[in-house]
Amino acid sequence: MGLKSSEKRTRRRPKQRRAVETVNAVLDTVIRILKREGFAALTTNRIAEVAGVSIGSLYQYFPDKQAIFAALHKRHIDEIDHLLAATLMEHAGSPLDRLMRALVEAMVDAHTQDPELYELLAATVPHRAAGTRDFAIRLHGAFLHAISSRLKKPKKRRELEKTAFIVTHMVESLSHGVVLRRPPGLSLAEAKEEAARAVLAYLRA
Repeated sequence: MGLKSSEKRTRRRPKQRRAVETVNAVLDTVIRILKREGFAALTTNRIAEVAGVSIGSLYQYFPDKQAIFAALHKRHIDEIDHLLAATLMEHAGSPLDRLMRALVEAMVDAHTQDPELYELLAATVPHRAAGTRDFAIRLHGAFLHAISSRLKKPKKRRELEKTAFIVTHMVESLSHGVVLRRPPGLSLAEAKEEAARAVLAYLRA
């Protein structure tokens, strides 16, 4: 009986791997079509054709295009989440200024890996706000903890919440600007440094 149970478990794993591989293949295909052919070319038939899966298999994982867009955004947000979590862990004992510089750099780096894709996701692909809102809440919580645990003088909760709110949106907006709207002549390293200086100047004010 134990052997049969073990066999069942090993039979499930390839199916799960295949499911993950199929989902990732579909999402990678959506990115390729977006870059090469534009948003208008994103039909479920075209996605299935380029991904090399049947339309039935596509609908098995994604009931409609909105579900595909939501998954694409979720994968992007998960990648940023992972990078920020690693940064927070790496700098758990760092002072506030070093941590903030590291977080700004991490946010910028998360989007410079594929700026074309990031711009497409931000400007072209429709998505539900839930995933983005959840990420904003987690990001706010991370900054709130980082600030409150490093202040020399304790602040009231309301003041901390306000400060974390401003810092969160400063980092997000500045990171997006560095990646998508950096002027000619301003290097990526210089832009990161200026963004970090702006955040730290607010925190020190």
